Amino acid sequence: MPRFEAGGPIPARVRTARTVTGEVTEAKRLLRELGARRTATVPLVPVARDRPLPLSFAGQRLWFLDKWTPEQPVYNSPLGLRLYGDLDHGQLIAALTTVVARHESLRTRYSEDHGVPHQIIDPAPDRVDIPLTDLTGRADVEEEARALAHEVATGSFDLAAGPLLRARLIRLAPAEHLLVLCIHHIATDGWSTGILVAELTACYAAAVAGTTPGLAPLPVQYADFAVWERERASAESTERLLAYWRERLADLPVLDLPTDRPRPAEQSFRGATTVLRLPDGLRTRLTELARAEQATLLSVLLAAFNALLTCCTGAKDVVVGSVFSGRDHPDIERLIGFFANTLVLRTDTSGDPAFSELVARTRETVLGAHLHQGIGFDRLVRELHPERDASRNPLFQVSFTLQNATAGSGMAGGLRVVPEAVGQGTARFDLAVQVTEVPGEGLDLWAEYATDLFDGERIERLLAQYAAVLDQVCADPGVPLSRLDLLGAERRALALRHSVGPKAPGARGRLLHQLFEERAGADPDAPACLFEGTTVSYGELDARADRLARRLAGAGEVVGVLLPRGPDLPAALLGVLKSGAAYLPLDPGYPSDRIAWMLDDADCRTVVTVRDVAGLLPAGVSPVLLDAEDAGEAVDTDEGGPAPVVDPACAAYVIYTSGSTGRPKGVVVEHRQVVEFVLAIVETFRLGPGDRVLQFANPAFDVSVFDFFSALTSGASLVQAPVEVLHDFGTLAELMRTTGVTVTDLPPTILAELDAAAFPDLRALFVGLEPYPGDLVNRWNIPGREFHNAYGPTEATVACIDHLVPGVLDGPPPIGLPLAGYRAYVVDGRGDLAPDGVPGELYIGGTGVARGYLNRPGLTAEKFLPDPFGPPGSRVYRTGDLAVRRHDGVLTFHGRADRQLKVRGLRVEPGEIEAVLTDQPGIRQALVTLRDGALVAHLVTADGAVPDSTALRDALSALLPVGLVPSAFVALDSFPLNANGKIDHARLPDPERPDAAERTGPRTPTETRLAEIWSEVLGVTDLGVHDDFFSLGGNSLRITQITSRVREAFGVGLELRAFFRASTIAGLAALIESEELAAADEDLLAELLDDLEAK
Repeated sequence: MPRFEAGGPIPARVRTARTVTGEVTEAKRLLRELGARRTATVPLVPVARDRPLPLSFAGQRLWFLDKWTPEQPVYNSPLGLRLYGDLDHGQLIAALTTVVARHESLRTRYSEDHGVPHQIIDPAPDRVDIPLTDLTGRADVEEEARALAHEVATGSFDLAAGPLLRARLIRLAPAEHLLVLCIHHIATDGWSTGILVAELTACYAAAVAGTTPGLAPLPVQYADFAVWERERASAESTERLLAYWRERLADLPVLDLPTDRPRPAEQSFRGATTVLRLPDGLRTRLTELARAEQATLLSVLLAAFNALLTCCTGAKDVVVGSVFSGRDHPDIERLIGFFANTLVLRTDTSGDPAFSELVARTRETVLGAHLHQGIGFDRLVRELHPERDASRNPLFQVSFTLQNATAGSGMAGGLRVVPEAVGQGTARFDLAVQVTEVPGEGLDLWAEYATDLFDGERIERLLAQYAAVLDQVCADPGVPLSRLDLLGAERRALALRHSVGPKAPGARGRLLHQLFEERAGADPDAPACLFEGTTVSYGELDARADRLARRLAGAGEVVGVLLPRGPDLPAALLGVLKSGAAYLPLDPGYPSDRIAWMLDDADCRTVVTVRDVAGLLPAGVSPVLLDAEDAGEAVDTDEGGPAPVVDPACAAYVIYTSGSTGRPKGVVVEHRQVVEFVLAIVETFRLGPGDRVLQFANPAFDVSVFDFFSALTSGASLVQAPVEVLHDFGTLAELMRTTGVTVTDLPPTILAELDAAAFPDLRALFVGLEPYPGDLVNRWNIPGREFHNAYGPTEATVACIDHLVPGVLDGPPPIGLPLAGYRAYVVDGRGDLAPDGVPGELYIGGTGVARGYLNRPGLTAEKFLPDPFGPPGSRVYRTGDLAVRRHDGVLTFHGRADRQLKVRGLRVEPGEIEAVLTDQPGIRQALVTLRDGALVAHLVTADGAVPDSTALRDALSALLPVGLVPSAFVALDSFPLNANGKIDHARLPDPERPDAAERTGPRTPTETRLAEIWSEVLGVTDLGVHDDFFSLGGNSLRITQITSRVREAFGVGLELRAFFRASTIAGLAALIESEELAAADEDLLAELLDDLEAK
């Protein structure tokens, strides 16, 4: 199938604009300029063949790209023709021979002189052979035919030796054949394919009939065009074109199309294709829409594609590549050759425009590109100096093309000829989408995609979404982009089903402390708390809570709890709840000013505490001392337990979280919300008597709710220890072993320091707080132990999503599915459900959504919204976190929306870099942050040694795109942690900043000779060994010139890709020396083997 080339010159299809004020005048001006340029072109005439003939600009680009991908069929252009009827093999050979004789491009080779290519045109052949393979009578004819066609399509071409066309005829049945043609892209393009088929069929029909084909003589050949193109590229016209593109493409963004896998360090060009036939009648509707909008069909199709990309990525500045025919002279419209030129189309999709408005914007983009297409893509890249990255195409990664110059089915010499696609398993870009006009049949959507990045299912969904967008905009051109439906009824229903967790266990109106009282009443002698060798039973803990509750009568709606760890802490929490108040946990490690601010904000006038820490309380607050001499007197005054009237809608606790402005936010959680959470956790972890739950979390953080109440409402025992025991890895491990902890919620940073096999009683881990690598899971996920990756903000009551991690992971674990009673939606920037595989903001709904923020009605209204997808009256919390829903409904976490890293226009996933870092020898933990616009990796090594930055950077460069390799590495003994066990980013040290280094001259003979070569080719003197090749003006042609000189000087053949891995003299010198050493080793080995054989 023809690929990538747009059809035809623009004048026959241009229409003037009408939808934006002033656009009609501008469009007319552009058309007048285009017409003037067409009529004033320099004459195109044949040139003498007695001198080296240059390549066209496009041909030179293909010549370089072929060297860039040696032995890969990336730039092969295969075509299949299914032939029905009685075929004359000899006449088919004669027809193809005529076509090759007629077009010099099909018999041209490309020689090289010191890295500079030129054309060599071979004489017209007497015969172009078409080998025949007969498959008639075989068991699986079609499968064998596909294999043979693939062989033809994927074989490599030698541009210097030629020929650059091969053919094979496959007989499927007596009256059915498949002709497979493959031409190197340097000799053809999509427009040319149509010419080739038309002329081949005409020549075959004439040969069978014994007549001449009647083809009009060609006034010029491709070599004439190449010379003419270079002669007319005056400095004045080139500078005018460059000025347009510099302005148009300034600060070009990178389109972050969601992928299924991280981007590799280098493009492998492995790919696949998929095709979707658009519904009958849509071609007519689109043509009518284009006519109504006074636009070309390309503008309408591209506008719809831009709309889709905006919806899928959130981008408001969309950049795609498109290949234009490049045939702006009438004498070359019937030539076979590579004329196509890749252009960059940048469209503003901001402001939620109506589709008709987007068509107008896109039309101007397309018009401007047509008018300024007289500059090659390679020159454009050279002038714009984009960051060179071997993992992606420069300037754009996604292409879109309308192919309207294809060959359709037809008759020739008694044969019915039907073109068909021949796959070759390659991809030039991340994604290339082509809309093909099939004569008499309608439109096909064709996509070629990089299999390193995408699964076929994702691309199939994308094409289906594009078809849906086309249908919607035809029905309503005024539809805003925000109203486009990418899901459809079936996928929407499935996404909603995946968004809803199991039915909640059912609290039946119970309160949090009542769940505890039920367990205490059922088995009062069971151990509730274990602390420093002492045990407090359920009955004793209940009695302590009752005594405190009586002392707190009338203490207010919120009562603070400021206590060190130990049994007094859960007794105080339960006592406050029993009194009818909500508890406010306060960490004795907090500064007194922070404690005072929280108490004032919560209007809390009573705090349960002990003498050792009561001094942290501000004046005006009444302490209730648990260690006061009269603390137990209330027992004698009232034998019955307190029974205040408390409704499940009353607040159970207020927990403060950090705010982005530095002002903490008090989250109010009600009894009904925390009860539903606790019941769901007890059910999920199957907690009960005999379990021992470690109370690790800081009581002032919401994860402590898991510790305290999953244990004390299920009959399990709560294992407690002083904070200094918990924060020392050795004493923590000893505590877990001696007490037989069965369930815990340790943070990843703590797990990374412990021996996973040292805790035989540990049957379940509840892990979350921050992302972590899959290797951590693999170490801890041993037989007989469950590893739960959990997610949840304080505003959704501790945890709302959970994933029981099975088996071994290659990367970070997903966060899973909603817990019982919860709903979890992935919402795109338009407020609609994001399609599967597309990142969006995570919205949490269901029974666990908190009441809101204390004394912050404005912020509550902003973050707690009516549930747009749930039952009437329900609410959701906007988390500010990014997530992706997989096709099976499982959610993956993608970080904070407000902390996404961007480096030189590239969106960076720190977790991807961290995962690669922790795979390197000796690195136990890694954290990647952005400091002053550069990536910095903080590392915890196995032995505390500082890693070799150069070696580490080289290792990462082989595994990650260049933009993802950190600029600096900082070695640490351990990460600084905050009170909740999370990494404290504010305490991470900055990397050392070396003094500005002076330019380092060549230090070795290899570097000296290499510097001379660079100076000769680049025209630059006083070179330093660390100067960057591309920053000095290096480009593709100069790469080939340098590699040619390196081969002459050192006898070493460098791959062109070496310049992306080592773009300095020092780096290339190291590669050259390693190649020389390898060659010497091979010679020495051969000598030794010869000696051994001689003996």
